[in-house]
Formats: sequence, C-alpha cells, structure tokens
Amino acid sequence: MRRILSPALIGLGVFLVVAGVLVKVYAVPTLEVVPSNYDEVTYLEAEDATIFNTDPDVLAPETVDLEISSHTVAGHFPDALDGVVVWANNVTITPVGWDAPFQQSRELAPFDEVTGAAADYGVGFEEIENDEGEIVRVDVTREGQIYKFPFGTEKKDYLQWDSELGKATTAKYEGEEKLEGTTVYKFVQTIEPTVIDTVSVPGAIFDADEPTVRADMVYSMVRTLYVEPTTGAPLNRVEERNQVLRYQGEEVPAFVGTVQYTEESQADSYDRVKTRATLLRLAHWVFPIGFVVLGLLSIGAGILLRRRREDAPRDEDDRHLVPA
Repeated sequence: MRRILSPALIGLGVFLVVAGVLVKVYAVPTLEVVPSNYDEVTYLEAEDATIFNTDPDVLAPETVDLEISSHTVAGHFPDALDGVVVWANNVTITPVGWDAPFQQSRELAPFDEVTGAAADYGVGFEEIENDEGEIVRVDVTREGQIYKFPFGTEKKDYLQWDSELGKATTAKYEGEEKLEGTTVYKFVQTIEPTVIDTVSVPGAIFDADEPTVRADMVYSMVRTLYVEPTTGAPLNRVEERNQVLRYQGEEVPAFVGTVQYTEESQADSYDRVKTRATLLRLAHWVFPIGFVVLGLLSIGAGILLRRRREDAPRDEDDRHLVPA
C-alpha cells in the first residue's frame, strides 16, 4: 500500500504546485481585462438641478429633477491594437415632466483593457451640438482614465478625462471609505471655473438691447469617484457641476446641480463588481498560495511515507515468494 500511496502523494503535490503557478501566471492576466462583451446601462439622477430651458417661449433657467441614463457597450473592432478596447457611450438627460430630453450625447472611446487609460487608436469621437443647434461629430484624442481605473488601483493620484474640458486633470486620492460594505478608494477631481466655449444667445437672456450676444460658457466641476481597487470599477460617482452663461459680468445658469448614481444602480454595480473582485482576489493569492502549500505538504507526506517504508523491516507480505 505504501509503495502506491507515496508516489501518488508526490505526483499530486507536483500537480498542485504547478497549478498554483499557472493560476498566477496565466489565469490572473486573463481575468484582469475588461470583458469583450460589456453592455451595461447605468442610471443617474440630479435632484433640484437648475438648467436653462431653450424653448423660445421660455428662455430662462428652471429648477427640475433630472433622470439620466448612460448606456455603455463594447464595440467590435477586429483591427484594434492588441490590448485596446473601444466602448461606445450614449447619455440621455431628461427633466422629470418634460416630453423631450434636455441633453443627449454620444461618444466612442478607445482605452487600454488593463489600465483603463485612454489609448490613441484613431477612432475616438464625440457628438456635440454647435451654435446652430446641429449635432456634429468631433474627433477626440483622449488622455487619462475614462470609464474605469486600473485593475489593482493604487493609493495615488490619477489623471481623469473630462469631456467638457477636453483634457484630463488630476483626480486626487483622498483615502479609503466603505460603500455598500465594500472598501473603496476615494478620488476627487476639481476643475476650477474655465471658459470652455463662446456661444451666440438671445440678448433677452441678459436683458440686452441687442437681439443676439456672444456669451462665455463657464464650467467648473468637483467629481468624486468611489473606486473598488481590485477591479478598478467605480461603484459611484458624484459630480457637483456648475455651468453658466456669462455676459458682461452677469451669469445665467446653464446646468447647475449634483449628479450621482441612483440607489438601484449603486446596488447593481456593487453586485456585479463584488463577484469579479472576489474571483480576482482568489486568483491572485488564495488559489496560488493554497495550491502551492497543499502541493508541498503532499510532496512532503509522500517523501516521508517513502522513507518510512524504506527504513521499516520488510513484512512477510513484502517478501517475494520463492519456491521451497
């Protein structure tokens, strides 16, 4: 029996050690990439936001609750560079009680499948509204983080892309917090008031005598991101937005309010991310270390059993039968 058990334990131990190494070397890199079939809708809200109603019969700011949907889906680009994925994002902002959206936008953004940082692939664009109210497509080369942070997010500052500003600015690491029972890293991106455009608007908005005036669009933002560090996925984002039209020192709100995930979207994000984060943590440490430790114990037990068999007196059953 010992002759059979000893090599079996050693063989099992070698298998477990090799399996532990393979999980770390091959399984983890396979898991630490964004899914190729990503297709999710996130719902956000802004209570008591102030927006400018461009209806010719109104032409004034209104305070409303906003319902926001953000649909993000992975695009299919066979000629994309290795490690680069492309996501399409459609955002619709609708005031409660309105028959039509307040804003709609669409973008295509390439980024690194592991780090989440923007990639210069040449297919990035945004669709924006020009002075004539027409939707036009603008090519965009982005930088910094776009939709997510890196797998294995570190406790440090990151560059975060801002589409209104058209560039990335620093999102400062501000410590750990608990969100839905999960440890998250808190990052805060602060954008000081900046003129992002100059637009033609009816002079009546500013009680001006001219039928049309050129007003500056001034934008500022405090964006707080709550990121699950193992996956780099945001579990919530809170955007304190202040966007106003400014003409000759007078300001009129264009979009002022705090946008954040709905409670339902936070719960959905938590459930989705929790499963993946647990699997990654197991693949990073528990499985490799556990397999290696069990493998070494099995090898040790097999060697010890073989030595005991070699040192023990041979039993009658172990002797070769020979003719008398």
